[in-house]
Amino acid sequence: MPDFPIIDTHLHIWDFDRLDYSAFKGHPLFGKSYQIEDYQRDCGDLEIEAMVFLECYADFTPTGGQYIEEIEFVEDSAKRDPRIRGIVPMAPLEWGQRVEPMLAEMKEKHPSVKGIRRIVEFDDDPRALTLSDNFIEGVNLLGRFGFHFEINVNHTQMDIVREFVKHIPEVPMILDHCGKPGIEEGAIDQYRDDVRELAQCPNLWIKLSDLPVEADHQNWTEADLRPYIDATFETFGFDRTIYAGDYPICLQATTLPRWVEVLDNALSGASQTELKKFYRDNANSFYRLGL
Repeated sequence: MPDFPIIDTHLHIWDFDRLDYSAFKGHPLFGKSYQIEDYQRDCGDLEIEAMVFLECYADFTPTGGQYIEEIEFVEDSAKRDPRIRGIVPMAPLEWGQRVEPMLAEMKEKHPSVKGIRRIVEFDDDPRALTLSDNFIEGVNLLGRFGFHFEINVNHTQMDIVREFVKHIPEVPMILDHCGKPGIEEGAIDQYRDDVRELAQCPNLWIKLSDLPVEADHQNWTEADLRPYIDATFETFGFDRTIYAGDYPICLQATTLPRWVEVLDNALSGASQTELKKFYRDNANSFYRLGL
């Protein structure tokens, strides 16, 4: 494990007593609440300096959602664990200019908000949504508030991302979970091609997380993941690659300590400076945590 505290840039917690999450209802692993205390327990021996919360796909409609309520839930959780230093909520960026008052409220009343994620992976038509004029307008609005945008897709949708990033010239962006590569399908050539092109976008970073989840949940090996880890660093380098745990989603295939062990083994030849960039310093800079 790293000999310094790390920053986890992808923490999910949710509370079925406060918010509605139809996507998780009835799921054998996720159909219950996960609180900050569960994360504390499951970190084991990992030394975590700070965490960034990512929205949990709480129910929303074309006209509204639980956007502010989710922020308030996380703020209450941060009172019990002040290491939660950043919040990335959902906002309906597909509203285009009409989303501006909501972004202004987040900026003014909720200073822990650092950026926005609007998941497109599960939309009925991800291409139509992501490349629509209104969505692109909404994402570009984030720069006005000092917010970044988080991209959540799977490997079958990476062609959409390739086109989308061309329309966002200035707003900082980060690709969550390496774009969920097709590890179980053995799609390493596609992944290398995708990250080689996307790395040419100077305002795009990449979050190294969830690779075991994209492999065979029960039978993955470090050898299965290593080509994807190598390709990530070969293209984005240590300056634009950020560590993340993705708790509790990671529990489908691994634990937080085991995931760090896999990364440590893959990065055994890295310098201390490079390791600190990946595990801590890049996160502090990108998420503006002030640590």
